[in-house]
Amino acid sequence: MNADELLGAAFSDGTYFSNPYPLFAQLRRENPVFFSEHLGGWVVTRYGDVSEILHNSEDYSSKGRVLHLIQQLDQEIQDQLPLLQMHFATGLAHSDAPEHKRLRGLLAQAFTPKMAESFRPITNSVVGRVLANLKSEADLIEDLFTPVPALVVGRLLGSEESDIPDLIRWAHAINGLYEKGGRIAPDKALHAEAMLEEMRNFVVRLANHRRELREQGKLDSNADILSALVSAELNGDSLNESELVSTAVTLFVAGHETTTHLLGNGMLGLLSHPGAIELLRNQPELIRPAVDEMARFDGSVPRSWRIAKREMEIAGVRIPAGDLVLPMLASANRDETFFENPDSFEIERESRKHLAFGRGIHVCLGAPLARVEGEEIVRAILEKFKKIEITTDASALQWRRDVALRGLIALPVALTQ
Repeated sequence: MNADELLGAAFSDGTYFSNPYPLFAQLRRENPVFFSEHLGGWVVTRYGDVSEILHNSEDYSSKGRVLHLIQQLDQEIQDQLPLLQMHFATGLAHSDAPEHKRLRGLLAQAFTPKMAESFRPITNSVVGRVLANLKSEADLIEDLFTPVPALVVGRLLGSEESDIPDLIRWAHAINGLYEKGGRIAPDKALHAEAMLEEMRNFVVRLANHRRELREQGKLDSNADILSALVSAELNGDSLNESELVSTAVTLFVAGHETTTHLLGNGMLGLLSHPGAIELLRNQPELIRPAVDEMARFDGSVPRSWRIAKREMEIAGVRIPAGDLVLPMLASANRDETFFENPDSFEIERESRKHLAFGRGIHVCLGAPLARVEGEEIVRAILEKFKKIEITTDASALQWRRDVALRGLIALPVALTQ
């Protein structure tokens, strides 16, 4: 079988979702760059090539990459997706220089490491409250790793706790657009359009309230991210309505489920490697590097994507201008030519060179907050429970059949205090 046939077979039998890493290793050796009909783009698997694509915003564009997929739908469907098309034509994640530099300058005033650290007490409080309700038999995905990021990011937006179920519903629908990789299903697109309309209306109401407070001189720009975004100015410039709403929507959509599954995959990694939990109990200062090793070892975002601006060559393979390029982050993070013993979960390794949060101008702005959430959850669960055991065989665990978001459907455990 050729490389794309191997990929298709892994999709069919489910091994791509349960454990893609042996396949990635084979592809790195034999076909490091190839076109995939299944994913609709050029798959790139080696660390060096992936890192180069992420850093090279001159030749690989983030602008229009989702629109590229939407434009493959029938025109009749496209005509029913005005909000999706506007959303994915706006904002930091979907822009190139010089627009990207302008937006990053404005958003950097709100998304700072200091802001992430300021949410550590809030995160700790949320984690404590959720942990208090955990039973001795629990599903860590549903009972802990889903509600905590949702509550934290919801608080970051300035929403009420009662809004969280709606925010999760909207985010799940929009993230569902990408589950087939380089193809968007028409029914998924129409559903995401309806959910995006609801979410945008919600965000606009929150933003308008903050604008009213600002006009009255009562807005605390440090109260939450949305307040900071409404207040952000740089050289007399500020975010327009579309940019502000798109940023707020992206914050929750991108910052909720990705963190849920970073934690789920990471906890499975911890529990599957003898001694890892005990090492963290004895040396809690290692929790911070442990979160980065969780991201490297089995991150929740297995691939990024770009559009080739001009004809390119990667590892001797010609990439036509305008084609979709898929840097496989999950494969790069297990590249044996870059990481020693890459298939081993090693808390004490230097993991910060991993690509789980991207690289270059599009490195994830929310990475500091994701790290804070990860550190506080791991610390709290180890302090509260003397013993954590998976209650099913690892081979029986079910994984999302999603090429854009890697994660467990459930992680059943027995907890002993």
